[in-house]
Amino acid sequence: MKHIIKGLALASLLCVGAGCDDIKFGNAFLEKPLSDEMNIDSVFGSKLYAEQQLAQVYHSLPDHTPQNGRLRWGALEGITDLGDWYKSGGSDHHKGSLTASSAQGGAAYNMDYGRADGKFSAIYGIRQAHIFLENVDRVPDMTEEEKTRRKGEAEMIIAYHNVDIFRNLGGMPWIDHAYKPSDDMKMTRMTIAEAVQNISALIDDAASKLPWDIEANDDGRMTKAGALALKSRLLTFAASPLFNSDQPFKDGEASQKHYTWWGDYQQSRWQDALEAGLAFLRENAKNNNVYKLVDNGDPRKSFCSGYFDRYNHETLISSHRYIKWDLNAYNVTQTRYGTGNPTLWYCNMFPMKDGSDFSWDNKEHRAHPFFTEDFEMTRDPRLYETLIVTGDKFWGRKAEIYKGGREQPKDMGGGQNWRWADMGYFGIGLRKYYQDHLNELQNKFYNCCLLRLPEIYLNIAEAMNELGKAEQKDEFGRDAYDYINLLRDRVQMPHVTKETAAPGVALREAILRERALEFGFEEVRYYDMNRWKRSDWLTTRKNYRLRTYPVEPKVNGVYVNFTYEIEEKSAVSHNWIDNWDDKYYLCPIPLDEINKKYGLVQNPGWE
Repeated sequence: MKHIIKGLALASLLCVGAGCDDIKFGNAFLEKPLSDEMNIDSVFGSKLYAEQQLAQVYHSLPDHTPQNGRLRWGALEGITDLGDWYKSGGSDHHKGSLTASSAQGGAAYNMDYGRADGKFSAIYGIRQAHIFLENVDRVPDMTEEEKTRRKGEAEMIIAYHNVDIFRNLGGMPWIDHAYKPSDDMKMTRMTIAEAVQNISALIDDAASKLPWDIEANDDGRMTKAGALALKSRLLTFAASPLFNSDQPFKDGEASQKHYTWWGDYQQSRWQDALEAGLAFLRENAKNNNVYKLVDNGDPRKSFCSGYFDRYNHETLISSHRYIKWDLNAYNVTQTRYGTGNPTLWYCNMFPMKDGSDFSWDNKEHRAHPFFTEDFEMTRDPRLYETLIVTGDKFWGRKAEIYKGGREQPKDMGGGQNWRWADMGYFGIGLRKYYQDHLNELQNKFYNCCLLRLPEIYLNIAEAMNELGKAEQKDEFGRDAYDYINLLRDRVQMPHVTKETAAPGVALREAILRERALEFGFEEVRYYDMNRWKRSDWLTTRKNYRLRTYPVEPKVNGVYVNFTYEIEEKSAVSHNWIDNWDDKYYLCPIPLDEINKKYGLVQNPGWE
């Protein structure tokens, strides 16, 4: 880490060139990038240039779509039970060959993603945000109000990166300024208690400087709402069993020094998590509940809009790394090549419309697993906006992921649709974010939601359950079940009740499943698996493949009946699943950093 920070300290002030062309707020913001001829005095000698520098700090925010240097263009769900990796190769993390030596390019998370320019890394974002904070006061043509607000935005970007560092690595050294090459950099790791205290304080300070809401043309900027939501995420993770337990998840020096757990279990941490969620709701109520679930009466369109559309007042923090979606961009093409295929296991999680669990052993379910003969949905509507299934809308027609169909898997003969490539290996495809991979996506404004309102609702429900308050009405007149059912009402699904999921373990399982259904491929499942120490989601999972065969006759030129074969088969060998080790709950610190002998202690199991 010292090496990474010092390298950035020696680098030029700004990452210039394409940065500001790649990120905009609303539909138009800061058209021209900074020149690489500029120095720190010229940048902070003008409001325009200072704003452009902050825009490039925003550019460091993460993105859920496959990125170079991060899982080698893979989606994070590819190392959970929701996704698999069909494309040859894959990351060391996914294949189970990850070591501390290969962590820089092979781990699920790196503070520095290993790119030559480092533009998309947490370290880059934190450093550039501190440069902004340390210099913005000397911008002559910015008002004090503008400076204060932009400081809050920069602090929020630092906080967001630190929450990600916390969730992936535990307590790490606290970077509180832009380091210079001459600085004496002592890299002692924070304890979990210190990390929570420091990050929480930074979030609170940022929140005090930010407006609750922003105008449409500023969509993507940090807000007080995003700050309170981020605190809910932080404290929910901190209260979870990975850190909040009577025993460390794995023994080692980092555990003994409390860098990777609190050192004990305290129920009060769940109370802190609950309070953070309620604090968001209180402030939202003071502001006329401006943030709410998108609900236009159409379950599918409402759910899709909540994660796909800009300025929908359901998304609380988002990344606008690109201006518009581009079908030929790597983050789209890599998905076509199978780097994050959704599993049939995940598809099977989505219940029937009546709320009952789906099963291929049920004759009625098997006859119509996705649609009736009249093409009415038979499953939870969220299934159809998360996955592409046979018979659903696709390119202005029906998707044909079956033998002889235009989207049939390559090894079944290959379809006419070259864009499908390897996506249909498991008999389904990925729609989340990518829509139909053509007309529904191309040239739409880019929006990667990093945190949505439903997470707050489910965080509250989870904390209430862990505190033994699942059936108690809170100040908003809701209990844990009510918060879950806010999401189910939006998609017109039957309620979760104490009869279907009793308080305690059963309700916890229902909440975690609801999170999987709501947030699939939004990088929530990976952290749920780790914070709840749920290796069983991987070690007990069966990889199934769906082979679909059409049955004559066609109706209006379209097949309406099919037969299905379920084959137990994985796309690749999951050595790291077959030989699970609890060290995977946190990522390793790159060995090169450990070997510099300046104080970093490796995470348990990666020594």
